[in-house]
Amino acid sequence: MRVEAGGHSLEVVSEGPRGGPAVVFIHGLAASLSVWSEQARALSDSFFTIRYDLRSHGASDATRVECSRHDLAVDLIHVLDGLSIEKAALVGHSGGGVVAMQTAVDFPDRVSALCLVGTASECNDATAAWYRETAVRARAEGGEAAMRAMRMSSGPAPDGAGLACVALAMSSLNQDPLSGPMSSVGVPTLVVVGDNDFLGAGGSVILSRLVAGSELEIVKGAGHGVYQEKSLWFCQRLREFL
Repeated sequence: MRVEAGGHSLEVVSEGPRGGPAVVFIHGLAASLSVWSEQARALSDSFFTIRYDLRSHGASDATRVECSRHDLAVDLIHVLDGLSIEKAALVGHSGGGVVAMQTAVDFPDRVSALCLVGTASECNDATAAWYRETAVRARAEGGEAAMRAMRMSSGPAPDGAGLACVALAMSSLNQDPLSGPMSSVGVPTLVVVGDNDFLGAGGSVILSRLVAGSELEIVKGAGHGVYQEKSLWFCQRLREFL
């Protein structure tokens, strides 16, 4: 289905009992809602699972204008409103985790729980530079070139100019980190990271220390895509948490 989000529309897929607890899965930069298909379906026996393509990704409209992390959070609120969902648990991977965190900070009454996978509330100068380089490449060479540079070999290519805008929004974690605001988040939080994540586990450890009462899982032998690499374990752990 399509959800209008203030001038652009987003592609949304939902499964499971409409009256069940809502869980929204949020993909990372240059990915699409398809990356969560196995996990969403595994939980759809008991939960109303929702997946959507970020703006300029997958089948969602391309928006080639500057955007902020807050704008990405507003998109998620439009998804909830479009499905008449008052509150949902948010499961976000990498950049999707940033969207989940920003939504919890900006719209705390709409979030019941957080599962943050391979993500961080801040980024150093090198990571910020990587986001900017990704934006330059995406604008100049297109979304497919950006995916190749990120070693992503499957899924629909995002709109290049739109991807650049989202990448630059992520780079703002350098000068405007979420670490401070996340310390005031009061919902149950599960932080998951692979011990072989190329970004390192440090950002996840920081997150777990920021959010009071949060749970931390450092998964041995898993990389950045821990939710796919250890899918059976992840689905069981997420179900237990929820």
